[in-house]
Amino acid sequence: MTQFKAVVTEDVPANRLLSFVGGEGSVAVAPSIEGETPAFHSTRDLKENEVVTVTVKGAPSWNIEAGEDLEAGQSVAVGDGGTVVAAEDDGIGYVGDEAAAGEVVSVIRSAAGGAKGPRGDKGPDGDKGPDGDQGPEGEQGPDGDQGPEGEQGPPGEQGPPGEPAE
Repeated sequence: MTQFKAVVTEDVPANRLLSFVGGEGSVAVAPSIEGETPAFHSTRDLKENEVVTVTVKGAPSWNIEAGEDLEAGQSVAVGDGGTVVAAEDDGIGYVGDEAAAGEVVSVIRSAAGGAKGPRGDKGPDGDKGPDGDQGPEGEQGPDGDQGPEGEQGPPGEQGPPGEPAE
């Protein structure tokens, strides 16, 4: 768990998604906007210019206000004013239950957010698996190239006598 102080940039109702915004010499938080991956959420009403203590707990789910009607299991993204709405792509997580617009719903956060990162290094090879069943016999392959000429063999035995020539 980590805590720090931050200035709230505008009035924020409870149960809204929040993001870090640049402050001049201080940390500031504001409602998340569409396309952002939120870092925090409000647990109570916050007032503009209020200095708050932000506690990062790493909780896997947050209670957030639905910005529209949502179905249980639906992928969600940041909506207007830091609410959650149906996601058009991967989203930031999914809702555990259905909720009507304006209701607070449990959002199970995705393990990652934002753009997909670069592919990692190849892992080590795994153990060899068991041998599989013999497959069916394949078709005859094409004739191969002529091989090199071999050495001369040993002389043969004397053959039977021939017929006289006329």
